[in-house]
Amino acid sequence: MVYCDFSNSLYKYLDIYHNGLKKLANKEMQAIVGHLREMSDENQDEILTQFLSDYCDSDVWDTLKDRGNADIPYELKEYILMWITPRCEEKKMPECRWYYELFRNHKQGYQAAVKYLEIAYSSMKCDQKTIDLLFDSYLDILGWGAHHFPDGCIIGDNTIVDCFQKCEDILKEKTVSERLINQLNYYRILYECYNRYVDDGRKRKFEDYLNEANIHFLYSRAFYYEK
Repeated sequence: MVYCDFSNSLYKYLDIYHNGLKKLANKEMQAIVGHLREMSDENQDEILTQFLSDYCDSDVWDTLKDRGNADIPYELKEYILMWITPRCEEKKMPECRWYYELFRNHKQGYQAAVKYLEIAYSSMKCDQKTIDLLFDSYLDILGWGAHHFPDGCIIGDNTIVDCFQKCEDILKEKTVSERLINQLNYYRILYECYNRYVDDGRKRKFEDYLNEANIHFLYSRAFYYEK
């Protein structure tokens, strides 16, 4: 099998899937993965490297993102996880970045995703997408921490300080998009507002601090149940 054959098989899978024949589509996907298993390592590496390059770094496979869960089909993705993990352990690029893009929300892969992204950042082959993804990963943590403001902060002080510091470290070393820099500044002001609100004994409305800082905050709806 060459990459053209692999691509044609994936398009065949998608046609079957979009026609509502999901059981038949699953059989087609099992056949695709079965062919991958039977290949030589060299052939398999060539096909999966090209596929992930197309999937992660271009819009070639946007059609895959239009299906059900907007992701690579489960059986193929699990096979990719098995294939890519040893390559990440060898600190290969762009595999370390691809791993983060593919598995940061995976039930098992997420545990190693940030580690591999940090390896990608330290690599001589670090690219702009890697820089932005790592920077954004720290912003995600800050965003999660603020999820239930002003009722409380979900993350600890050490994590907050660490995320801001790591973002600053990246800014000293690399070029980051203005959008991400603006987002960092937003979180810095937001956390300052929250800290002032807490330090003042929560006597004033949280909105007062936001208005004074001229920022907006989208509140999360929290539900509390009595036992």
